[in-house]
Amino acid sequence: MLKHFYIFILAIAFSSLLQAQEIVDENKMWSCMQEHCQPWGNNYSTDHFRFAEDTLINDTLYKRVFTADDEFYEEWFFYGAFIREENKKVFYREMFGSEGLIYDFNLEIGDSCIINNPRSVSEIKLTLTAIDSVETSDGYRKRWRLDNDFYPNPEYWYEGIGSDAGVINSSTGIFGGLCGSYTMLCEKENDVVIYQNPFYETCYYLLLDSEEQQAAAEHDFQLIYNSQTQSVTLGFDHATQKQVFISDMSGRMLHHSASNQQLLDISLSGNISGLYVVRVIVEGKASSKKFMVF
Repeated sequence: MLKHFYIFILAIAFSSLLQAQEIVDENKMWSCMQEHCQPWGNNYSTDHFRFAEDTLINDTLYKRVFTADDEFYEEWFFYGAFIREENKKVFYREMFGSEGLIYDFNLEIGDSCIINNPRSVSEIKLTLTAIDSVETSDGYRKRWRLDNDFYPNPEYWYEGIGSDAGVINSSTGIFGGLCGSYTMLCEKENDVVIYQNPFYETCYYLLLDSEEQQAAAEHDFQLIYNSQTQSVTLGFDHATQKQVFISDMSGRMLHHSASNQQLLDISLSGNISGLYVVRVIVEGKASSKKFMVF
């Protein structure tokens, strides 16, 4: 009887360990740096991601994807996407689209799978070619190398963490030569840093230095999104000449205009729900804000 009790306790402990290795976990948070390719040159920002709130879609249970772009992730927004995990496979879908397989942790060396991430260029066949490990704050985690016969860039998956491009960006980096890239900076569990990218010393990265941030702040603007008219109103303190760009999170440009008006109304009719970015250039300095279309 005592032997069975110890086996039961070990089973619970092992089950808890497996649970801690899952990707889709409400206790986890990821920080991902993004390169933005814009007409005035590339810049970089950091977005945090977490999964919460069960949502049923066509009888399938998902978690909602939330994002925050401030350093201390004090304000979260629904990302317009959903994620689920089943049998060591992770599936991702956006608001108006089909789900795609973004991870399969059932592979053994030599096995292949088709990854169809809606955020990537296209579906792609990946083959697990090697397994090693990386050091984390709670020990070592397995790292998988996956390759494709036609592209030189490898894909790396980390056990319980995600890909080297970020948790929802698997396969996006393998194509190469594309403007706009993602890099995993950190993964936290219960607000403790478990994994930190060894090439970066911070979980939050911005291109602007303090002087540039101060200069950009001088040209800050107010933003109001009206869901009934599907339009954005931008308000400025001064009637200076400015360039206004609006893009989605993939970098697709939706609007570009030049104006010296203090109040601008921009229609976004026909665009699907999701996060969008407004960037304003005044005297060579850029300011930006994100907003949700719903």
